[in-house]
Amino acid sequence: MLPLRCGVSKPPGFYCDAHFVIFLHLSADLHELILLRQAHLCGMVPVMNQEHGDTFLFKGRPWKEIDLWRDVSETEWNDPVWQMKNSIRHVDQLKNVITLNRHQAQEIERTVAVLKSEGKEPLRITPYYASLMQADPFHPKLLPGEKSKTRLDPVFWQSVPTPANLLFPNTGLEGAMSEESRSFGAAYQRYPNRLALLVAENTSCASYCVHCQRAKSLDGTVDVNREEIDRGLFYIGYNRNIDEVLVTGGDALMISRTRLKNVLEELSRIPHLRAIRIATRVPVVLPMAITDDLLDLITVSANRFSTGPEKYVYFMTHINHHQEITAELSLAVRRINQHGFTIRNQTVLLNHVNSSYKSLAETFRRMLWIGVHPYYLLQCHKERGIVHFITPIQIGKIYMKHLQGWLSGITNPKYAANIEGGGGKVLLLPSGHDTLNLDNDIEAKIAESRATVTTWDGKKVFHYEALGRASCEEYEEAMHIMDSFIGRAGVFLPKVILVDGKGKYLETTNRTSLPSMEQMRKCALLQYKTQENGMPITNPTDIGEELERRFRFSKYGK
Repeated sequence: MLPLRCGVSKPPGFYCDAHFVIFLHLSADLHELILLRQAHLCGMVPVMNQEHGDTFLFKGRPWKEIDLWRDVSETEWNDPVWQMKNSIRHVDQLKNVITLNRHQAQEIERTVAVLKSEGKEPLRITPYYASLMQADPFHPKLLPGEKSKTRLDPVFWQSVPTPANLLFPNTGLEGAMSEESRSFGAAYQRYPNRLALLVAENTSCASYCVHCQRAKSLDGTVDVNREEIDRGLFYIGYNRNIDEVLVTGGDALMISRTRLKNVLEELSRIPHLRAIRIATRVPVVLPMAITDDLLDLITVSANRFSTGPEKYVYFMTHINHHQEITAELSLAVRRINQHGFTIRNQTVLLNHVNSSYKSLAETFRRMLWIGVHPYYLLQCHKERGIVHFITPIQIGKIYMKHLQGWLSGITNPKYAANIEGGGGKVLLLPSGHDTLNLDNDIEAKIAESRATVTTWDGKKVFHYEALGRASCEEYEEAMHIMDSFIGRAGVFLPKVILVDGKGKYLETTNRTSLPSMEQMRKCALLQYKTQENGMPITNPTDIGEELERRFRFSKYGK
């Protein structure tokens, strides 16, 4: 075991010198990638989902094969009311859905108890969404190139509180976006022409996301105070610059139909308002709640009192991993699209969940294939309790650089960070244009863990750190707790800035190398059939003679 500068030991099988960085515990995944490359060199393209034939839609476990729901009828399962009444709220329920050893169950129970003592509601998972977790979430079967050996199930990470949520308590603030300081009633604004109208409590969500930027309250009220909403509606009507409103919460589709109808009708009365966005994760975690009746209500209410051009309605949803892209989600999306609404998606870049080239590429293109437009890839907030989900911005930039061209423009979202304190979004897109001829290469070396940030309104933030901070002792303890919880080392790999007792920078953990993005690797990960030069066909004239011959004998050439 080789010590880091602060005395933290490197994981077993790690070798490092000035020129080489080798993780021997990743050998299985490297072998997997080698086999994938060989298949492509031989012209063999593996199917996208070997487990389910040629479909790209993930298939969760049949609920009747899960102990907790063996006696549930199909009618009950497809009833959103039943789903909500039977949501997982206790570890005893969870133990009948996924495999947990005694220590793991106790640690989740401890985490839930601590969070509840802090006034938070940490655990609610719809049965449908829980069925997307693999039976053994600590040893998931993922796609080739996703490094299954060093991953946990992506739905488990997003929905089940773990001891990781109690670690590094001094690395970030709660409520880091400072929403309360930029609001009039339920209207929260930080841009000149648009705002968020908060119509639902955080606890209204059908399933709770462990990585949520908003701390959950124990108050189970679904509707926020009516007076606060009315104040927000008044402000929207007062400020004629506002031409776009995000109806959100919580989840905008989890409020009562009466409240939703009233809010949309009041928005329809405002002549300078042009577009309405509805923020919801219901299609992902409770797709059976997307009904024609609900969509008809939205269609009518959003323009009931409009006197000019109709206000366009967008759905804004939240898919983080292709394991969430199912036939049920696809059906809900199709229903939304058939009612004339556009669906756009915000993915959060989450360490341990989707922080790999393969995971992001599959998630973006599969959501596009079902009719959801990738909109933003957002940097995870530096919020207390979730800093283990943060991926270094440099890594995100490298992935986005290498998705350009390899996936279509409509498939690639904008990479951005929401700056704490209400600074708004800052674009993080890499560019292939060296405008100032500085010969900057995002992949040349490992970047510092801080940068100067300029917000949309010209404010500068110096020494901005996207990662959380911790002492060496805190990091050592965190690794011990999580390695024990998971049952092996090399899976929990938080990226945090280690500092000494005076706050002086020592190093950033788990940042010893940058992703390898050579062309052949990208071809293999994206499952593109390649030619002898190792690249996929990008110009049909390169194989013109072969195409002419095959065309003549095809049904088109006859």
